[in-house]
Formats: sequence, structure tokens, C-alpha cells
Amino acid sequence: MSSDDQSDDESDPLEDLYVDASNIDQQRIRDVLTDLIAIDRETGNPRFYQEFDELDTKRKFTAVLLYRRALAALDDLEDDGEIGKGSGYFADLLDVDDSTIRHNVGDLDFVTNEDEQGGYHVPAHNIKRAVDYLQEGSS
Repeated sequence: MSSDDQSDDESDPLEDLYVDASNIDQQRIRDVLTDLIAIDRETGNPRFYQEFDELDTKRKFTAVLLYRRALAALDDLEDDGEIGKGSGYFADLLDVDDSTIRHNVGDLDFVTNEDEQGGYHVPAHNIKRAVDYLQEGSS
């Protein structure tokens, strides 16, 4: 049957493969951060919940990286607009030494450190892996 024989009201079955990837990633981030971190509406600063405090340092770091992704999606990053940050930023938030952040990053293959992005961040194609890593720690 040629395409001319199909009626206009039939859709291509492959159309079901189309998704809005950014929307899916935003939902994943929201779902995993809901009980861990909130965003202060006035300042954009993170508000940590009790469940966040119960995470190990690697998972806290991952949660803060995803919080930064949420800020980017909400167009609420600081003036520099860069999604990434240096180890000092994360160390201050997590109340650990810079070296602790640098050491932990080596074990998280979904995290990159790129000057063009401002430092440590989770690239868009690794958001699912970062979310999965956080969920593994809560099960």
C-alpha cells in the first residue's frame, strides 16, 4: 500500500517515538529532588531537607549538581549563567574540604569538569544516570 492510499486521519506509528527530552529530564530532576532540596523563591539558594542530610557526600554532591540543572531550567542561575561551579562552591554548601569534592568526583563518571561550563556539572545526556545514582542510595 502506498502512502497515497493511507487516509489522512491515520498517523505514522513511529510518531510515538517523539518525546520532549528536556521535559523528561526536568521531571526526573523534580522527582528525585522533591524530598532532598527545595529552591528558595527569593534567592534561588538551596534549602536542604532532612533526607538530604542523611545522604553520603557523593550523593549530596550529585543532588546539588541536579539542583544547579533545575536552576538552569528555571532560568534562575546567578549572573554568570554558567551551570557548573568549582569545587569551592560545592565544598562550602556541603561543609567539606575542596579536596573531598575533587576526590569524590573521580568516582562519578556522569560528572564533568569543563571551564566553558563554569566547572563541575552533569551534562544533559547524563541526567538520567545522575538521577538513577541518587535513587540507588535511597532504596
